Amino acid sequence: MVKFIHAADLHLDSPFKGLKKLPKKTLKMIKESTFLSLRHIVNQAINHEVDFVLLAGDIYDIDDRSIKAQVFLKEELERLKQENIPVFLIHGNHDYQANDEAHLSMPSNVTVYGSGVETHTLLTESGEKVAISGFTYDKKWIEERKIKHYPQRSNHVDFHIGLLHGYAEGQDSDHGRYAPFSLSELREKNYDYWALGHIHKRQQLSKNPLIYYSGNTQGRNKKETGEKGCLLVELHPTTSQVQFIQTAPIIWESMEVNAANFTALDDVYELVKEAVREESQHSKLIHLTLTVSNELPPSVMKKLEQTDFYEAVNHYSEDRFSFIVEATVKIELKDNQVLSLNSVFPEAWAQSLEEMASKESFNQVTDELYRMHAFSKHLSVRDADYRKDIMDKAVHLLLQDLGEEGVRNED
Repeated sequence: MVKFIHAADLHLDSPFKGLKKLPKKTLKMIKESTFLSLRHIVNQAINHEVDFVLLAGDIYDIDDRSIKAQVFLKEELERLKQENIPVFLIHGNHDYQANDEAHLSMPSNVTVYGSGVETHTLLTESGEKVAISGFTYDKKWIEERKIKHYPQRSNHVDFHIGLLHGYAEGQDSDHGRYAPFSLSELREKNYDYWALGHIHKRQQLSKNPLIYYSGNTQGRNKKETGEKGCLLVELHPTTSQVQFIQTAPIIWESMEVNAANFTALDDVYELVKEAVREESQHSKLIHLTLTVSNELPPSVMKKLEQTDFYEAVNHYSEDRFSFIVEATVKIELKDNQVLSLNSVFPEAWAQSLEEMASKESFNQVTDELYRMHAFSKHLSVRDADYRKDIMDKAVHLLLQDLGEEGVRNED
């Protein structure tokens, strides 16, 4: 039996773009979260007395790695060295291997793979022989099917593991389709386990053989919700076990609060406060969707559109927080009510929304903002989720300006 930790996409020293307005103490805790998650991973590896640790790419957030991130990683891996725990590490598209002279060396227990597919063999303390095959990115974009260069399972080992940072074809993902592969290509290698990186969502792609994306170790934006961490894997000749271990100190949460039955500010406030301050073992960054009645008095609606309201329900303690990063107010219509724009001009309304939601039209309208203004570097990438978010907000503002108490139907 062999036991190991599989982690990926640590993104140490991630800048967490778009969170500049948070209180300094909260922002500091967020900035430290990727480091703390790594420390928790190392603690788990030591506590579980694993045979080795696999790090499947994007250890750093960018190829020009900060000295802070390099020193922290080196010190944590030194802790594993003291416990005689080997580490097998590959770099991905975010932290591709370049300018080696500007990088700190790793402890002697760490094997860093080169740009060609390599296989390293380990003999565990209990006598099992393990082969681990993988490669490191030497440039940001690798479109080659590197999987073709992975060797077939060795007949001279007890277990053979694949370490790969890349895109599984057929997956619905916003991530770049780098080093693509198919599940059939992985299965053809006859390995016992594939430790994947690149996709930030934790998922099992196959039971035989075991193929896992461990997901990233700390969520970095509202699309990366829920618990994040690493996988503790036990491989036996005839059985196996994979256990998720939460290591992220902060989780992103999409929270929906329905206050459509209330019209008084005090009632809405208490309902939101209770939801936000619900007991949690982790700090939370919240994207709140608040549904209210269209009969809500204008004075109350005005309060709900002010940042002061949400700052009042945020919660802080000595070691954790619950903070609303973004809030969206949706107005619930009664069953017999319809929007005049949608009912009077249904075809034109639908066509306008569809056209503006397209990538080409959206980019054309926003190009000047992204190219000419000094603050454009702080704007989000114009992907499908971002376009939908901006469109929803624009429609909400438009209907308010026209005096319509509602939002557009999802249909």
